[in-house]
Amino acid sequence: LCFCPFLPSPGSLLDQSRAGGMGEVRARLEWRAGAELGFWLFLGFCLQALGLLYTTAQRSGLLLYLNVKLVPFFAFSIFGRKVPLSAWLSAVAAFLGTTLVALDDQAGVPPNVGDLLSLMAAAASAMFILRLETFACATDPKAVNAVSTLSVALLCLPWALLVAGSSLGSDVLNGPVDVLAESALANTVQRCFELLKEQPLSVVYLGVLTTAFTNWLQTIGQQSIPATTASAIYALDPLWGAFFAYLFLGETLGAQGLLGCFILFAVWLYQLASTRLSEAETQPSP
Repeated sequence: LCFCPFLPSPGSLLDQSRAGGMGEVRARLEWRAGAELGFWLFLGFCLQALGLLYTTAQRSGLLLYLNVKLVPFFAFSIFGRKVPLSAWLSAVAAFLGTTLVALDDQAGVPPNVGDLLSLMAAAASAMFILRLETFACATDPKAVNAVSTLSVALLCLPWALLVAGSSLGSDVLNGPVDVLAESALANTVQRCFELLKEQPLSVVYLGVLTTAFTNWLQTIGQQSIPATTASAIYALDPLWGAFFAYLFLGETLGAQGLLGCFILFAVWLYQLASTRLSEAETQPSP
């Protein structure tokens, strides 16, 4: 709802008069880019939410850190880009640190399927970063973010209907399809109203601040920096996640997990230094 005013006008797709047809091309690109980015966002959100049903917030956040290492891997394997040796070395070290954290049993939760789902969410996040780099320079960040947010909302609708339908009684599930669809829709609407009534601040915080607003800032930022540089900046996300999980949820790590965090922090410093050195070498001399 916050970004609906920034949606590209569907009518502009047929308007050839604006900027000699460039308006149509830009609008099409913004709709296509937003739809694809919304798909990767939705996939990452779903996998992360499912993973948190089984694993801890600390471990999930640290596993999501692997999105930073998957960016250069996908850039090499899918898009054929050259990846420096420093990126591969830091990826190996980051994998080691993440493994130490994932196998830490201080929280009393052994490795489980939630860890795998969190890792898959990291892969979706890496694809989002790479594809955003492609679209950011040629589109309006507000328009792309508006379309991607709308895409996430539309993709969440069948998910919500499925969850609501699965909670219905067996008599409804075994009954006519139209009755099942009507009951699932009514249940979904009721759940939404109850959520807004009971947790309004949580809905605003998760929907507006940590989703729409941060994605908008990310779209603006990646207009001027490559995906590999952006991934280096995002690398501290899991350490902040571990800190806030300890602060608000009381989740702790043992010696093994703390060692993994130290390795991840060292990898971040190394990658940041390597990225800045690489950027300095590519800049033209005065």
